[in-house]
Amino acid sequence: MRNSRTLLGVVSFAMILVAWEAAVRMGWLNPFFTSRPSLIFAALVTEAKSGELFHNLHVSLGEFAVGFGASVLAGLFLGVLAGWNRIVEYALDPFIWFLYSAPLIAFYPIFVIWFGLGTYTVIAISFLLAFPPVMVNTIAGIKSVNPAMLLAARSFCARPRDVLWKVALPASVPMIVAGLRLGLGRALTGVIIGELFASSAGLGYSIAYNGQLLKTTDMFVSLMVIAILGVAGTQSLSLLEAHLDFWRAGPGL
Repeated sequence: MRNSRTLLGVVSFAMILVAWEAAVRMGWLNPFFTSRPSLIFAALVTEAKSGELFHNLHVSLGEFAVGFGASVLAGLFLGVLAGWNRIVEYALDPFIWFLYSAPLIAFYPIFVIWFGLGTYTVIAISFLLAFPPVMVNTIAGIKSVNPAMLLAARSFCARPRDVLWKVALPASVPMIVAGLRLGLGRALTGVIIGELFASSAGLGYSIAYNGQLLKTTDMFVSLMVIAILGVAGTQSLSLLEAHLDFWRAGPGL
């Protein structure tokens, strides 16, 4: 079933590329505005050979790794703490919903003032966008654990640490991974937004630079790489969730 889903997705994506190429070649689409897949692939190869693509990719991946990694560590820690302890939850609740509902991109000018144009501002935007969904989903996952499971564990004299580690956290894995998926996409978005305006390298910078020069094909190269990164990251989290199934179905206390 999983292989069939993957094959169907690849085939549908290939059909879109073929239709796009055909529409441009038949004159239905203006290549100046849309380019076409064959030209984009050729530009991708050229940028890879020149090293430009790998340089921009290295910069963006580095910023993404720091921003998303920090959001995961902070979000999981505070999420578990708030989900497990009601006092902590009440204390953090105003900040949680402010971060989750506020238009966080409005903080961009403040970050520029604090950190200047460059890597630190990009990382800060990436962290701020990714942190709320990771934390909120972790809290929701901990709080949604079946009370009967917790009661059963405690009835067998399980220590609080064992109840958390062997019951609550394994049962929360689907919600936590869902939060990581949301956070991953938002972290990548934060990197690109930051690089569009506050960087001199990276995939977002490449999009802005080529867009200003009306180099549509080169701009689509960076867009395609970003899309591939997003899909690869999401699929990696799906594999992580599948790998953690052994923890959820472990030997117990």
